Amino acid sequence: MSFISKISGFFRKKNQDSEKKENDLNFREYIGKFVRQNGADIGESVALDNKRVVVKSKEYYMSIPLDKITTNTDVIAVGDFDRDESLKFGKEWSEKKDTLKFDQNGMMILDNKKPD
Repeated sequence: MSFISKISGFFRKKNQDSEKKENDLNFREYIGKFVRQNGADIGESVALDNKRVVVKSKEYYMSIPLDKITTNTDVIAVGDFDRDESLKFGKEWSEKKDTLKFDQNGMMILDNKKPD
């Protein structure tokens, strides 16, 4: 292998690693924080699901797209988002999480069928 091939391989690998890190989300940065919109608390973040933050309030779950987050520090601040869509996705997530099944060894059973 030539010297130039080694160098170009090194930079190619470094570039691929940085692209991978950009695409990976660290769920710890989004979970367990209060979520505010226009200064008012709307709930607490409890999960990440398909590039959406699941927010739990006293009455319901919402699923807010990550691109609607304006700041993510000690508190997550969100801008305007489609509330009806977020409530729909939040309800679907809530129903899905309540239907998890486990075998006798504690392993989750993946079932692609929706319950009737």
